[in-house]
Amino acid sequence: QLHSSYCITDPKGTLLVECGNLLAKAKYQIKVLNLINFKKSMHYNPFMYIHSEKDILKLVTTLMANTKGEGNAGDPFWEKAEKLLYTALIAYIHYEAPEEEQNFATLLEFLNAMEVREDDEEFKNPVDLMFEALEKRKPGCFACRQYRLFSLAAGKTMKSILISCGARLAPFDIKELRDLMEYNELELDTLGDEKTALFVILS
Repeated sequence: QLHSSYCITDPKGTLLVECGNLLAKAKYQIKVLNLINFKKSMHYNPFMYIHSEKDILKLVTTLMANTKGEGNAGDPFWEKAEKLLYTALIAYIHYEAPEEEQNFATLLEFLNAMEVREDDEEFKNPVDLMFEALEKRKPGCFACRQYRLFSLAAGKTMKSILISCGARLAPFDIKELRDLMEYNELELDTLGDEKTALFVILS
């Protein structure tokens, strides 16, 4: 008996070939997330599933939990500071950027534009100016509140936080992954509305 939807973990991709045709003949939509060969994957953009401030916090928490790397956890101060910055930037992107720019590529651009000068505490980088303009338009908005808390850090500390962010997000700067996450085709929030088989190919 065929159900309305499947999510199939397929490490070698063999089930996609063996079962895909059968399910397609049974009028299933076939969707593929291939994390081994990005070029054979449908596009997936987690920004497209953000609908509220709570969703932003979920995305940031998930991002940080899955990019820890190996070894013991460090000082929680740095993770909390990173979390404030990601939350502020993703909130800005979600609420202010056009839809085609709501992705990890834009997040990386923002981080790359955040120059810090340890000898000049008054220096404003383009992202600082962006948030100042937003504060004037939308005083006390969620993104501005988070950025204000992050900005309490001194120049040297802020530079260390930005280095941590850059190291954490380095994998997202790979061109193939940036392309895969540029826009969204998987429509995971509608999975099951129609007969669908989602194949997930991963190591």
